[in-house]
Amino acid sequence: MVRELVAQCPRCSEKLIATKLSCNNCELELNGDFPLSKFDYLSTDEIDFIESFLKAQGNFKTLQNEKGLSYPAVKKKFSSILAKLDLSPTNKEERSESNMMTVDNQPITENDSLVVKRIKTKLNDSGGITSIPLYSGDLCEIGFDPNGKGLVSNKIPVPNQLLWEVFDAAVEVVIQNGGKAMKGKARSGAKLGSDDLPLDSVEGYIAHKVHGAQIGETAFGPGFVIAAILDWAEVCHNDRGYLTINQSFMSEI
Repeated sequence: MVRELVAQCPRCSEKLIATKLSCNNCELELNGDFPLSKFDYLSTDEIDFIESFLKAQGNFKTLQNEKGLSYPAVKKKFSSILAKLDLSPTNKEERSESNMMTVDNQPITENDSLVVKRIKTKLNDSGGITSIPLYSGDLCEIGFDPNGKGLVSNKIPVPNQLLWEVFDAAVEVVIQNGGKAMKGKARSGAKLGSDDLPLDSVEGYIAHKVHGAQIGETAFGPGFVIAAILDWAEVCHNDRGYLTINQSFMSEI
């Protein structure tokens, strides 16, 4: 009879090991000390959580809906399993930035633009922190900056790159370009005003208007996250090399 693996001693709760392995086909038997994998020591509930996480391809929002849990509850559960498996995030910089996020909702004010209202509403619905897909397919965690001036992300270590103003500027330049604007290649070291980072590109426009970068200067490149956020908020479409306006958003302006 096949039974569920028992990984903890019922008497002292210490981890058990296998001392005998056998083959049901040829009846070969092996004796010795065979440690179980660290996953074998997880509870049935924890294994179920991991399976759901994998099926959701790491999307915490999908997990929230499936498990009926808030984002903080899902995050806490995930962190506890990581600790039990003796795993930790490999990028300390990303982890410290993530810890700077607040899980509190932020109020929507009359002075907020339609773009900011869209982002705040959707992030409030997610409990103040969520994971969104980048164009590359990687997941990106975003949350409200505790200073109330915008967002923070584990993908953007430099502060004040996701201010509310950058989202307004991104949408502004897209509309000025007839609904479709080049993203720009600031991350490659392109200089402002060049063919790879023109002033009417998303990153070029943000660098100049919001951060005061001048022609001939290089700029930091957070555009890949900004584009992903605007796509997630259903304001723009995050296309390859370009950001295009979402017509349903245009109808609200």
